[in-house]
Amino acid sequence: MRIHVEVHADDVGAMPRSLYWDERRVGIVEIVDQWHGPDYRYVKVKGDDGGAYILRFDVLRNEWVLIMFVSARAQVLRQAMSPAINRTLATPAA
Repeated sequence: MRIHVEVHADDVGAMPRSLYWDERRVGIVEIVDQWHGPDYRYVKVKGDDGGAYILRFDVLRNEWVLIMFVSARAQVLRQAMSPAINRTLATPAA
């Protein structure tokens, strides 16, 4: 999904400062990770809404794309479910 990203320059290049998705602004509070390829860059960020986002910057097209989004609520639910899933996997079948 194409998105609009506001960036600021640093030593690595243009880093996202905020993104606009479905006409709402999400501020970037943390750059969690990033990895590069020959003509692209992926950036995993945490938004001020608590969501986790993976963004892809296409260098040739000068275009940002939203690759993945996980809401804050989904992250909490996943963490809450982890112990139950681990107990289920650790219990031998009868």
